[in-house]
Amino acid sequence: MPITKWDPFLRLPRWFDEFEEATSRGLKIRETEDTIVAEAVVAGVPPKNVKVHIEDGVLTIKAEAKEEEKEYSYYYTAALAGGAWDKADAEIEHGIVKVTIPKAEAAKPRKITVKERKAE
Repeated sequence: MPITKWDPFLRLPRWFDEFEEATSRGLKIRETEDTIVAEAVVAGVPPKNVKVHIEDGVLTIKAEAKEEEKEYSYYYTAALAGGAWDKADAEIEHGIVKVTIPKAEAAKPRKITVKERKAE
């Protein structure tokens, strides 16, 4: 059996995947050409107890509720880029809060024509 030197950095991508998976459970972010959409699980929490906050491109969703014998608590945060934050909208349906953020004009995809430079 050959002896192999252990290098912890060879495992870094796996560590990153495990970290990313653990922090993204219950929060899904997707982009369309015109919007950024974040959806988070807040099951059991009434809309009045869900707080959505965006500051400097960081989206935070907090939701808490207490019933007779159950307690619900959710906390999500994600750094987002390119949104028109002042035009964001949030709604809840079937225990999912959906935050829709229009993209700022500068962040929208655009086609750039490549020109040939003429030699002098």
